[in-house]
Amino acid sequence: MANNVRSFETYGQERLLEIKTTCGHERTAFWLTRREVDVAAERSDRYRIRRVFHFRNRAQMFEIAPPLVHALLMTPTTYSAEPR
Repeated sequence: MANNVRSFETYGQERLLEIKTTCGHERTAFWLTRREVDVAAERSDRYRIRRVFHFRNRAQMFEIAPPLVHALLMTPTTYSAEPR
């Protein structure tokens, strides 16, 4: 997870943060990789998405915790393809 920020709770437990930023409003779609979705499921106790929006004007933020399917409508948009 190359874009993660290494962070810790006040009591010392590591927290995995994924920062997702857009210039649009809080409901603007953003990208998640398959790996990010997998890590959220595997490490749900520590993984959080920080959703930053209105980035150009008045940046605001909220947190999304796993399970991601409870907070996000996720649509697969790419496929790995190879010739048969």
